Amino acid sequence: RVREAVVSTQSTGSEGPEGANLFIYHIPAELRDHDLSEMFSTFGSIVSCKIFIDKATNQSKCFGFVSFDNPKSAQLAIQAMNGFKIGSKRLKVQLKKPRDAAKPF
Repeated sequence: RVREAVVSTQSTGSEGPEGANLFIYHIPAELRDHDLSEMFSTFGSIVSCKIFIDKATNQSKCFGFVSFDNPKSAQLAIQAMNGFKIGSKRLKVQLKKPRDAAKPF
């Protein structure tokens, strides 16, 4: 059985299993993908990490995603990082909602 391993912490468009993908709000504008990855890597293996950038201004939109390879790491990260203060901002960390959650039918 061949197992694919994603070792990059940059966004690859991939996600972890259900319950392992986090949505993070209130990220300070000066933080970049690698900063976010460093902050969250203490909780487990990261599959992907991405802070969204406005294409017109090239400025951070101050939100992003971190995907772990398992739900337990995601829960540890939520418990430790939700409300974590960076400068004058407090991070809001929660599970990413599935894309079809808004479409019940």
